[in-house]
Amino acid sequence: MFYTHVAFALMASLVSAKYLHPSSLVLFIFVACFVSLVPDIDNRDSKIGKHVKFISKIFDHRGILHTIFPPIGLFLLFNYLSYNLLGIAALVGYSSHILIDAFTPEGINFLHPFTTFRVSGFIKTGTFLEIILFLLLSGFDVFYLLKMVL
Repeated sequence: MFYTHVAFALMASLVSAKYLHPSSLVLFIFVACFVSLVPDIDNRDSKIGKHVKFISKIFDHRGILHTIFPPIGLFLLFNYLSYNLLGIAALVGYSSHILIDAFTPEGINFLHPFTTFRVSGFIKTGTFLEIILFLLLSGFDVFYLLKMVL
């Protein structure tokens, strides 16, 4: 789901940037797209997790790193450091990852460990349906980028 996460984060950052008018659109989008990959650092088989396998031994996949707490923490950290728009970009990117993971059968427990309630969907990772979703998101991204440029 690596590419789908990036495509969704790109869409979310483009829409957010339309209303926020960041001073550096490229940096805003880059931060959002990069941070959208961070939640899977707890999965040793993910693109980012395979480089830091020890983290998957500390955190369960789709545990605390797939909740609302890390994006809020990143947002507050960036704001504390006076990087307000980058804090918003991190919040957008991280949240986009969690939101799209909620569409999978495994789902997401947004408030782990305080509750066991999970939000889940029907789009299995690596299936034809995910490819369709990726293509739709990519199409939106291209359309939106062209609309911004032209």
